[in-house]
Amino acid sequence: MNHLLPGFESKQRIALLLSLTRISSPEVIAALTLHYTSALPAERAAARHGIELSNFMRGQKKLEQIAATVEAIKAIDWAKLQLTHLQSSPLQPKQVA
Repeated sequence: MNHLLPGFESKQRIALLLSLTRISSPEVIAALTLHYTSALPAERAAARHGIELSNFMRGQKKLEQIAATVEAIKAIDWAKLQLTHLQSSPLQPKQVA
């Protein structure tokens, strides 16, 4: 499952996800950022930054793995928040006069 949508991600989100990887090549970082923020096809983003498509794809795979982990953490936190909210505000039955 893809968690990142080309053309729909912010530069800040991609930068934060990249910070959780060991990707250090400025060209790979720039190509991935371009792809995910502008929807430029992977082949063109890689070519524009002078990298092999295989290097781009390796970075893309790692970025997707990190995004999947972040989404799993968010799902756990969301479920915990929902449970806490339900436990702290129980529904009160309506009183009939």
